[in-house]
Amino acid sequence: MKKTVSISISLIIFLGIVFYLLVYPKLEIVSGFNAKILCSCHFITGLDQNRIENEDTGFSLLWLASNEIDEETKRVETSVLGMHKKIAVYREGFGCALVNLADPDAIGEESVFLTGLEYSEEIWPNELVSGNSRIQTALQSAFDSTAEKNLLTRAVLVVKDGKLVGEVYADGIDQNTPLLGWSMTKSITSILAGILVKKGELNIDNSMPVKSWEDERSEITWKHALNMSTGLKWEEDYGAVSSATKMLYSSDDMGKSAASWELEYEPGTNWEYSSGTTNIIARELETFFDTQEEYQMFPYRELFTKVGARTLRIETDASGHFVGSSYGYASARDWAKLGLLMLNQGNWYGEQIIDTNWVDFCREPVADSDGKYGGHFWLNRGHTFAHYSSEAYWMSGYQGQQVAIHPEKNVVIVRLGITNTRGDFDFDGFTRRVMEGLE
Repeated sequence: MKKTVSISISLIIFLGIVFYLLVYPKLEIVSGFNAKILCSCHFITGLDQNRIENEDTGFSLLWLASNEIDEETKRVETSVLGMHKKIAVYREGFGCALVNLADPDAIGEESVFLTGLEYSEEIWPNELVSGNSRIQTALQSAFDSTAEKNLLTRAVLVVKDGKLVGEVYADGIDQNTPLLGWSMTKSITSILAGILVKKGELNIDNSMPVKSWEDERSEITWKHALNMSTGLKWEEDYGAVSSATKMLYSSDDMGKSAASWELEYEPGTNWEYSSGTTNIIARELETFFDTQEEYQMFPYRELFTKVGARTLRIETDASGHFVGSSYGYASARDWAKLGLLMLNQGNWYGEQIIDTNWVDFCREPVADSDGKYGGHFWLNRGHTFAHYSSEAYWMSGYQGQQVAIHPEKNVVIVRLGITNTRGDFDFDGFTRRVMEGLE
C-alpha cells in the first residue's frame, strides 16, 4: 500500500515537472495570441466573439483560453486555466496592443491625427468590370464548397490591366472590411523604407542606428535587414517558446526585443527569414522623425492617403512602434492598391511614390535565398509555383494571405483568409484557374 502511494506521488511530481517545463511556458503563447487576435478581429475587422473563437482562434491549443471582451474600455483579457493572463488594448488609429509590463491605461489614448487626414480621390477602383463566368467560377473555387470548412477564405480579388475584374467575399465580409495580412505587412514596411530612400533621407548602405549595437552588430546595414541577412540569431517558430514568440507575446517593445539577440553569422552572408528583423526596421524608422507622433503619421501621410487606402492600418505595440512584421489590416481592395502600386513601378496615377529602382530592389533575389526572396517580397525565381512566371512576386502572410503581382500578365491577385492547420491554400492551382478565366 505504502509503495503504491509512493509511486503515485512520484508520478504526480514527475507529471508536474513535465507540465512546468514543457507545457506551462507555451500557455503564454496561447493566451497572448488569443488576446491580441480577438481584440483586433473584434475592434478592427468587426467580427463577433463567437465567430473569432470558432475560426480565427479555433485551432491547435488556442481553444484552451478563456476570453473576455470589455466593450466599454475596448480591452480583451485572456488566460488559460487562470494562468498567463494577458490584456490587449484597442486604440483608435493604432489598433490593438498586447500589454505585458506597461500600464494599460497609459497606452489607451486614442490618436487624434486620423481626423485631419486627407485621402486622395477614389481613383481606383472606379467600377467593377463584369467578368465572364469563368472568372467567377475561378474565384468561387477559393471558397469552401462543403460544410467542412478547410479553407475559410474571406476575400479574393483580381485586377487586370488596372481594372477590377472580379471580387468575392465570405458571409459577413465586404469590400470595406479590414482583414489581417500577417506577414504581408513586411512588404508595407519595405515600401515605407523606399519612400524615405526616394526622399534622400535613408541610405540603405548605412549601418542601422540601433543604440544597443556597440559590438560587431554595428556592421549591420539597412540593406542587410531589408534582405533578411543580418546574421542575428533567430527562431521563426510559433509553436514553441522562441525568439519570435517572446517578441510577439512577452514584449512591449518588439523591435527592441528582436535587436537584443546576438550575431550568429557575419552580416550579409546568410539569408534567414525573420519577423524580428522587420520589427527592428520598423522601430528604427522612427529615427528619421523628430517625434513619435510624426513617425506614426508617416505611413498615413506618405502612403495610405496617397493611394486612397482608407482601411489600411499598421498596429503599434505598447511602446508605440509599428509591428511591421505582422499586424497590417486592410480591405481586399486596399491590399490590391499596394499590389497595383508595385505593378505600376511605384507610380500611383501620375505620382511617383517610390522610385522604380526600389521596385527593382524588392525584386532582386537575395544571395542564399534560392531565388525566392528579395527586398521583403517573395519571388518565383526559384520556381516555387509552377503557374507563376519567373517574374512574378508577392506579399505573403500566415494562414494563406497573398497579394500576387504578375507583371507579364499585368495582373494582381489578392487572397485573404484563415487557412490554418486544417490544410494549405493552393495558390498555384487557384492562380492557374484565374489566369485561364482571364484568357
